[in-house]
Amino acid sequence: MIKRLILAAAIGAALTGASLAQDKPAAQEPAADPAVEACLQKAFELAQSAEEKKLSDADLDQLEQMLSKMEGHCDAKETADADKVAGEIKAMLDSKK
Repeated sequence: MIKRLILAAAIGAALTGASLAQDKPAAQEPAADPAVEACLQKAFELAQSAEEKKLSDADLDQLEQMLSKMEGHCDAKETADADKVAGEIKAMLDSKK
């Protein structure tokens, strides 16, 4: 399940980049925003750390929703909100075995 979450996060990030690339001419395409990339990397790392936990299906569903919310904040360049969700994810993971 976690591997599916990681794959979904990676695909989502790739599709977002591809979608943005199609919206702009190649000559005017700006470089990827480092803050967005760092934020998405943090979400990816949290998903990887969740692999080590024995999470129930309910916990996995909650984690998937939280990661999606965090990625949405990352894409919208709302780093403070993304960091808040990341803290919630970390707290949830820390409370599990």
